[in-house]
Amino acid sequence: MSVVALAFFVTGLVLGVYAMLHGTERSVAPMGAPHERRSEYNPAAEPSAVFNLASIAAFGVAFGLTGYLVDRYTDASWMLALVTALLAGGAGLALQSLLIARWAIPSARADDMDPRYLLQGTLAKVTQASAENGTGALVYVLDGHECTLPVRSLDGAAFALGAEVVIDRVEDGVAFAEPWAAVEQRL
Repeated sequence: MSVVALAFFVTGLVLGVYAMLHGTERSVAPMGAPHERRSEYNPAAEPSAVFNLASIAAFGVAFGLTGYLVDRYTDASWMLALVTALLAGGAGLALQSLLIARWAIPSARADDMDPRYLLQGTLAKVTQASAENGTGALVYVLDGHECTLPVRSLDGAAFALGAEVVIDRVEDGVAFAEPWAAVEQRL
């Protein structure tokens, strides 16, 4: 029982770290170009509060830790250790699921992103040069899709053809950007 419990414990820890680093994502169906999206909220695409990586990790950690401690430090039979570990794992899963259902999903649902800044930091290339205080065009690639947008400089300067720029915001269908070289200097 100790080996099985330790395997569950370590697996739960690894899954928990993975879930912390990568999060629990909702599935989003592509709806045209990213700069044309207004909202990606879809109640059917919300992650399950019970069957997700974080909840499975909580079960693994609670099951493994309890099973190991009961098997190692008591004289209980392996069957009693298994039942105790299953109960503890179920409690860990229930508490994690409750945390996701009562806090994580509602706070993500309430998070209202400003659509102007959805593309902030996206690297693009100027495909049509702009005059001073004028509008040119840029192309950017996001999620494997190539999209074109009109572009203006943040400071009113002209963009040369082929210049690499970084999008700051998109207002009324026009991207406001600055040269990559200027951003690179600040880094």
